[in-house]
Amino acid sequence: MNYRPHLKPLRTPKSVVVRTDNQGDPVHVRLPGKPARRIAVVRERWRIDDEWWRQAISRDYLTVVLDDGTVLTLYHDLLIDEWYVQHG
Repeated sequence: MNYRPHLKPLRTPKSVVVRTDNQGDPVHVRLPGKPARRIAVVRERWRIDDEWWRQAISRDYLTVVLDDGTVLTLYHDLLIDEWYVQHG
């Protein structure tokens, strides 16, 4: 049997506006061309620090659920202090 996983490349991340609380946790996100939505739940968090020998990467990733039920993967680029949504 020839098993090949079905991999789909990720699309280019898009810049988003994220408002955080005093602890730095995201509370609202505004996607391009859309009104701001409240983040109801942060389901998962993880951090990537890598590629120090080429170009440093330091990102906090979050899977969030918005108040309308939309699930997003956001990341905060810690090197340039910018937020992005990562579409699959």
